[in-house]
Amino acid sequence: MKIKNIRFNEITGHVYIYENSVNHCKLIAIPDINWSLEIPSSLNEDDTNEELVIHLFTLLDESTASQIADDIVKWIFES
Repeated sequence: MKIKNIRFNEITGHVYIYENSVNHCKLIAIPDINWSLEIPSSLNEDDTNEELVIHLFTLLDESTASQIADDIVKWIFES
């Protein structure tokens, strides 16, 4: 599990990224905004980013959702 710090709209919190290799999915959670999402591990960077933006946009403005999605994708695909 990866745990990263994130800051947006004067909120500082954690992003939790868990990769379940048995079910071939990733669970991403930001408890500070009561948000989580399960996505297939097979998604590439662009598709992962798009999925995150779509789901984050339900709680946040588009700019903030895009910024957070970019950070999360970077963390997911880092070595």
